[in-house]
Amino acid sequence: MDSVENARAFLAVAEVGSFAGAALRLNLAPSAVTKRVSALEKELGLLLFQRTTRSLHLTAGGRETIVRAREFLAAYERMMRGPDEDDGSRLTGRLRIKAPSSFTNHFLGAMFNDFFREHPKVDVELQLTNRPVDPVVEGFDFVISGLPVAYDGVEDFPLFPFKRLVYASPAYLARHGEPAHPSELATHRCLRYSYLNPAGTWSFVEPGSGGVIDVAVNGAFATNDIDAMHRAGVDGLGIAVLPRYRARASVQAGDLVQILTGFELPDFWVKVLRPAGHSNPKVFHALLDHLKRGLATLVEGDGYL
Repeated sequence: MDSVENARAFLAVAEVGSFAGAALRLNLAPSAVTKRVSALEKELGLLLFQRTTRSLHLTAGGRETIVRAREFLAAYERMMRGPDEDDGSRLTGRLRIKAPSSFTNHFLGAMFNDFFREHPKVDVELQLTNRPVDPVVEGFDFVISGLPVAYDGVEDFPLFPFKRLVYASPAYLARHGEPAHPSELATHRCLRYSYLNPAGTWSFVEPGSGGVIDVAVNGAFATNDIDAMHRAGVDGLGIAVLPRYRARASVQAGDLVQILTGFELPDFWVKVLRPAGHSNPKVFHALLDHLKRGLATLVEGDGYL
């Protein structure tokens, strides 16, 4: 039992990023969490964290231990459930999920809730954040991302590609004119998305040749949230790159106009990331397949969201 509790303490510290935060999650004194992690380090003969008075970082060995600790705890929980609770007739287990806020609030939320109602034995923690997340380091089982990211020790499962298009409001275009070529964006106010690197460069595909056009854009507005970007575009603050699925209703209402239609932006994918060797593949794939079916209803005739 001590090894189980020590492993739980280690994972809590790794996921939260502090001993004090892990203590709050586990309802323990910080000294008890420190003692349990130290006991695990002694048991493994391995330093799991680099500690200073101001920071806490996983060591290389600590990062590798995260996967093994999750597998160990999952095996323990399966054993404690007993054979009658894991006979394959219903899904059980736990999923810690990260998803982007705008995409979840507009589309995924109802799909998640349908899945959770259908499988009440699955314990779920759903966190919404737009920033890139490494599921191994931050302790997530199921990370949904639309950003072009990759991590060591992480598998990815593509869902659907989505189009990113360039939009502006009719009021903005009336005041500043409509650019006919990406190079003209340098003289316009452009709205920048913080989590794309570099956020100040937009890349387009040249019609016909397929060459890449990189444009350094300017603008005083930057955000890490697609809904805020969309709102700023509708309100005429500047030119925005938005997922087509997010801008669709505003285009239909006449609040946004697609511009630079002859120049495409590189495709992005909505995908799911998970730690390699995930300990509960049955629950993982059940949710993955559920989301694929739900998102298929949003796909347009060209195969993109």
